[in-house]
Order: sequence, then C-alpha cells, then structure tokens
Amino acid sequence: MLDVATPDAERVTPPLPPPRAAGDALADALAATIETVAAAVADPDPVEMVHDARKAMKQYRALLRLIPGEDAKAERRRTAEVARQLSGARDQVAARDALDVMAKGGFLLACDQTDAEGVLGEDTAEDGGEHRATLGGFLVSARAALADTLAAQAREADVTKGLVKAYRQARRAPFDTPEDMHEARKRVVTHRYQMSFLAEAFGHGAKRARAAQRLRDLLGAYQDIETLRPMLDAAGDALAEGTRERLGLAMDRAQKRLRKRALRQHAALFRRSAKAFRDSCRERVGAASN
Repeated sequence: MLDVATPDAERVTPPLPPPRAAGDALADALAATIETVAAAVADPDPVEMVHDARKAMKQYRALLRLIPGEDAKAERRRTAEVARQLSGARDQVAARDALDVMAKGGFLLACDQTDAEGVLGEDTAEDGGEHRATLGGFLVSARAALADTLAAQAREADVTKGLVKAYRQARRAPFDTPEDMHEARKRVVTHRYQMSFLAEAFGHGAKRARAAQRLRDLLGAYQDIETLRPMLDAAGDALAEGTRERLGLAMDRAQKRLRKRALRQHAALFRRSAKAFRDSCRERVGAASN
C-alpha cells in the first residue's frame, strides 16, 4: 500500500488536552508524593528516612505552588515547618559536603580539610523516633488536606499558568548576594520538580528537569559553603591563623567559580521568554488564561 501524505488542508490538528486533564494529573501527583513520604517513614535507617522524606516534601511544596489560593499556601507553610524540624544534622552534612567540593575542586589542602573536619566534630545522630512521629503527624494532616480541599482545587487549577509563574520567577532570580543565591536555588528547585511532574504526566520536560537539577546542585554547593563559614568562625582558636586564612580563601574562590558556572547554566536554561515557555506548555497541558 502506498503511503499517501494527507494534504495540509485536510490534516486534523489534535485538540489540546482539556484543562481538567492537567488538574487530574496534579491531584494524582500530590497523592503520590504524600505516599512517597510514607514510604520514607518505613525506612529503618533514620538518616535515609529523613533524606528521602525531605526530598519528597520539596516536591510536594513545588506541586502545591500550581494551586492558587490560601489553602495550598497554608499547606506549603506547614510542610516547610515540618521539614525544618527534620533538619537535625543537616548543617553538619552540608559543611562536610562543602569541604569535599572544595577539595575536589583543588581549592583546599588536605591538611586544612582534616583540621576543618576536626573542629566540626562528630556527626550528630538523627533522632529516628522523634522524626518518625513528626512525619506520621504530617502524613495524617496532608492526607486530610488533600481529601478535604486540595484535590478538588488541584483538579480545577490552571496548571499551565502555575508552571509559567514558577518559570518566570526562576528566570528573574537575582545572583548578587549569598541571600540571592539561596533564593535562586529555591526557585530552581520548584521549577525542577514541576518539570518532573510535567514529564511524568505528559511526557514533556524530562530534559529540563535534568538541567535544572544540575543547576540546583551548583547552587546547593554554594549554599553548603555558606553553611560552613559560621561553623569555622565559631571554632575560633581551635584553628591556626594560617589555616583559617587559607580556608577563607578557599571558600571565596570556590564560591566564585560556582556562581560563575551557575550563572552560565541559568542563562542557558532560562533563555526563552516566559511567553515562549507558556506556548510550549500549552501544547501539552492545555490553554492558560494568562
């Protein structure tokens, strides 16, 4: 049989998916993310439990940003507060990660890394029982909020509009100060998880999600060094003066390089205008009102 091309005038353009289809996918994704937290709670390793739960809660908050209104905003705030309660030894981990990044980047002498690790002290053990109870309470509340209001609101949400809003915020993120860098990281994290949602629900966005994750890693390494700074300052005379000076120089140089790389990746990832990004989303998700 001959393969006869359909004339342009006779081609049928497939209709855009209705807005409710995206909302249904969002409601399902919220439920699945809550259950990811539940799976983390079942992990007997308290460190892995906290790590996996906090990661899932970041995704949950990113998805909640696609729902307008006070209910979703209140749930985001509550989730953030629970995540803070789980932080525990996170600063210790971040500080040691910062030292590793600087060492691998060639900014740090091995002896200075050893001295810095010595003043940081031992890792603080996570309180598995307390954290498990905290997460258990979170799960009860999150499931109730989803059933009572959020699932219905998700189904009615203009998902494309929410995706574009987060894209625009991440695109406009400043990089001038450490505080700006921290804020930029949060915006990139939101975009990354929303793109993962788009990829899973509509088969579009996986490449952007991976690129956003790489940018997130750079910004995270920069923030880890910011966490390390006051911890080394607090060590006082426990570090020799020359060691303190070399560590300070290493932190400055490493952050300068991380910022430069982050700016380059950010410019590439967000080179398109918000309007162009919106048009791309509309092809997969449905028409937005903005």
